[in-house]
Amino acid sequence: MKLQLYKAIILSVLMIPILSNCSNKENNSTSDNKAYDLVKTMVKKVGSIDKLKSKKDVSYTYTYTTPDGKYDQSIEKYIFDGELSYGQYLTHQRTFPDLDGTIEQGYDGSEYWLKHEGKILNDEKRIKKVKFNRPTNYYWFTMMQKLLDPGMIYEYIGSSKIDNKDYDIVKISFEPQGDKPSDIYQLYINKKTSLVDQFLFTVADFGMMEPKLMQVQYEELDGIYIPSKRQYKASNWNAEVTDKPWIKVLWTNIRFNNNLKKEAFKKETQMKIMNNTINNATSSSSLKSKLDEKKANFESRASDEKKKIYAEGIKDVADSGILKSAINVGDQAPNFTLLNATGNKVTLQEELKKGPVILTWYRGGWCPYCNMTLHALQEELPNFVANGASLIALTPELPDNSLSTSEKNNLEFEVLSDVGNGVAKEYGIVFELIESVADSYNKSFNLVKYNGDDSNELPLAASYVIDTNGKVIYAFLDADYRNRAEPSELTKVLQKHSN
Repeated sequence: MKLQLYKAIILSVLMIPILSNCSNKENNSTSDNKAYDLVKTMVKKVGSIDKLKSKKDVSYTYTYTTPDGKYDQSIEKYIFDGELSYGQYLTHQRTFPDLDGTIEQGYDGSEYWLKHEGKILNDEKRIKKVKFNRPTNYYWFTMMQKLLDPGMIYEYIGSSKIDNKDYDIVKISFEPQGDKPSDIYQLYINKKTSLVDQFLFTVADFGMMEPKLMQVQYEELDGIYIPSKRQYKASNWNAEVTDKPWIKVLWTNIRFNNNLKKEAFKKETQMKIMNNTINNATSSSSLKSKLDEKKANFESRASDEKKKIYAEGIKDVADSGILKSAINVGDQAPNFTLLNATGNKVTLQEELKKGPVILTWYRGGWCPYCNMTLHALQEELPNFVANGASLIALTPELPDNSLSTSEKNNLEFEVLSDVGNGVAKEYGIVFELIESVADSYNKSFNLVKYNGDDSNELPLAASYVIDTNGKVIYAFLDADYRNRAEPSELTKVLQKHSN
């Protein structure tokens, strides 16, 4: 898609730009510089640098994907005081692709360092790359706040309308440092939201002074607006782009206040401390650990009668033979066409033309185990996409109910209504609830109303990975609805298949 600025740009000061050098001062007063005031209002909206620093530190998963399908994925950790930075690259098809295994980069406040499989590397060319990566990744995360740093020059360019949205355009440059060129940012500040929806930028360190256009989407976390979903490609100073594909950047699993210690960023002590932190976080955040905690909570609080009823229901499913008769690895996946949450048709065969497909069934928005699973799948979605796959969730819920489930979980993948379990039956994963469980469900939340029939039938909480030929290459089938496919395991399947 080509973005075209309207030719009529309304200049507030005709041909004379407003220029000013302003420092980062936290106050509510306005200046005589419209450009600076617009940026200050924007920073107040996203969260000031002081508000960000009050979070102490941050950790998140960074995924960078190029149009050719290559991607980097790193666990990023920063301490805001001193701008300490660490990145553990789980996948690095762009950054040092010649090194197999895990690589780690760090900046401890005085030294940049690099490790490969725990061994320190002192190669000058590689360290130069680290010296670019560490501050760059940190800057992108804190960019909106740092646009009020001292030494900035603000220029109001004018206003414009793009895709029926009104924008103020502000150019930001840096005070010159000798003969060295400096980066330029041209912000498009949404007049309605005061947020930067897109911006042009240069990369002076690499001599790239022709701009690239970055488009961003935000998520709010702890009172901070974070531009966690980004895409960019080459442009010009009118923000025009070609039809070439975008480079995509995603930040997921963002967490503030992790109690990170500065000692953990030093290359001598980092491996033991940081890996323990990461391993503990990974263990505690796995879907299985969360489901196990939910099961333990049920076992401690539910009545003996209820526990007995549900156990009998699970046993009935296990004894039915459904796990043996259902579609499994090596089988051809039945094609289907269903409506998504907004009423549009989705056909499996058409999706497979784009890449592998992950199919997963959830029983309904009434099921807490299902909601936990959908949330975990959403967090893993960038990894699925990075491996060229799409994710489709199916449910016997009526379309209106599936939409509310999708909205509630902020899902960015297809949620299809398989009313009457038609598709699920083709996959052989449908069973009828025993009478005692059906009665319990209908008394608790009215299953009949959710699904629009009184069949008391549900699908297994099954997950499949289907290759582009329509063949099932992974299947998760379990009689116990509280057990689910681990999202990271699905990613491993995709990675193995792609190799």
